[in-house]
Amino acid sequence: MSASHNALQRAYIRWAEPYYQRLPLEAQAEARRMDEFLYTTRGGLALWLGWLSAVAGSTAGLVLGVGMPWGLALVCSVGVWFGILIALASAWLMPDKFTGTRLWRGGLFAVLMAFAGAFTGFLVGRLTRKGNLALAFEDLGDKLTIAAKQATPILLIGVVALFALLWGVAQIRRSQAQHQLEQARVVQAQDTLARQMAEARLKLLQAQIQPHFIFNTLAALQHWVDTSDARAAPLLRSLTGFLRGSTELMARDEVALAEELALVRHYLAIMQARLGDRLQAEMSSTQEADGWHLPPGLLLTLVENALEHGVGPALQAVQVRVAAAVQDGHLTVTVQDTGPGLSPGWQEGVGLANARERLQHRFGGQARLRVEAADPGVRATLTVAAARSTQEVAHVG
Repeated sequence: MSASHNALQRAYIRWAEPYYQRLPLEAQAEARRMDEFLYTTRGGLALWLGWLSAVAGSTAGLVLGVGMPWGLALVCSVGVWFGILIALASAWLMPDKFTGTRLWRGGLFAVLMAFAGAFTGFLVGRLTRKGNLALAFEDLGDKLTIAAKQATPILLIGVVALFALLWGVAQIRRSQAQHQLEQARVVQAQDTLARQMAEARLKLLQAQIQPHFIFNTLAALQHWVDTSDARAAPLLRSLTGFLRGSTELMARDEVALAEELALVRHYLAIMQARLGDRLQAEMSSTQEADGWHLPPGLLLTLVENALEHGVGPALQAVQVRVAAAVQDGHLTVTVQDTGPGLSPGWQEGVGLANARERLQHRFGGQARLRVEAADPGVRATLTVAAARSTQEVAHVG
């Protein structure tokens, strides 16, 4: 119940709700949609003006055509058109109960009951006027024959028209419901296919994040082992930690930032051993930021990108700084290098494109990755407005 409803509408809702609860779920929803339309100015005018026009027309017809008193004609018209309105609403809400067979049976029953009621009323009226049962039955057959000839065509036409209208309304509603069901099935099938494709693409993207430097590292490690270089043992420990961590983390949908940072430390240790003084690495993160969750490999991709384009072509030592912090409910992760910067005509490669796509898949529009020139070098900034912390349960996006 909305605060925008007036007192009369709220009273109607309280009265109607118990009846709605007895309807099937789809009929409940349709009944509430009908009510919401009738609460509008256009819907209310259409209902009341149409209904009052029908009542006025039938009342005038009964008075002028049949000679019925105004009061009785008005009561009969209100009753008939109110019943028709309820019948139309029922045919729309529960079309399965208004099949052709049921309507013909109902029509036959209505005609028989109408004749029975008319005969009873006719007989009671004559008895009241004559005051004697014998006199009341005088020329009763002739009177009934004349009345039946006059009333039967009108009654049959009215009943057939009404039940044809109810059948037509039920048919339209059944057709609409079938169309809505088919649309829902199509949408469900499309959603299922899109989800399967997204999951398959996500797995493909995760598979593409496998560190491409492993073979170069193994080659360096083999050379150091062959030459009994003291750097071999630390490099082997870092490589083992990296492979163990990457194998575990890449199999998940998301990881805590602290776990990703640990993997990045192993990676930087490996690259430090290989590059020596050409690489100077610095990492910092707040405790609050450590608990936030991201798709695995995002930070590693940014660091790999910084080393490939920042340290690789540089002639002097390059510093790579990784920092993570939470401010105003936003997680911000920056990876900045002091290398030569963005080259003219620079375009994003596969790694950054994959990172953006995985962010979009996970967070929608609540995450942003920006790569820009810094002074000196290049800075990549990842901002997430709705990442999960270790205390949160619901997925975002």
